[in-house]
Amino acid sequence: MDDDRRDIIEKLSNRCESFLDTEIREDEETSMAYETMIQTLEHAPEILKEMMAEVPAELMRAHRIPGKWCVHEHACHLAAGQPMLNERLRRFMQEEHPQFVPYNPENETPNDFLLKMDLNTALDDFEKLRKAFIRQLRDLKESDWRKEGHHPEFSRYTPFILMRHVMFHDHLHMYRIESLILMR
Repeated sequence: MDDDRRDIIEKLSNRCESFLDTEIREDEETSMAYETMIQTLEHAPEILKEMMAEVPAELMRAHRIPGKWCVHEHACHLAAGQPMLNERLRRFMQEEHPQFVPYNPENETPNDFLLKMDLNTALDDFEKLRKAFIRQLRDLKESDWRKEGHHPEFSRYTPFILMRHVMFHDHLHMYRIESLILMR
């Protein structure tokens, strides 16, 4: 083999190794992103409990914006919705192409449902149910992460999208709680 061919093969070999290293780094980054989201979800009940401990009693059930939920309702909603989320993830683990129906608590529960919930019980339930959700996420096989379900409100629905929606949903309601506490 002549020197020119050796040089070409060596350069191609180096490029291939570089390409493989890049893919490994991207996989590590993706893995880190998943783990960061899982940890964020894992800490949400603790953050919510700490927030709720700071809420003055007179603001807890005050409807500061007419027709909108109070602090108590936002916190209890996170607990009330968690069983449905755990069930969705379970279905991704057990079904090849799960079909989901939208969750609309305002259409499925009485108006005072969240107000009647005991806050401390709801916060404890949220913590327990979220721990189970985290265990489910960590138990997902690689093939489960690639599954696509059908949700009539979304063009795509995967375990990753579900996980990200749950994270955004937590933050949305915690933001609303804080806004209600701080508003003038």
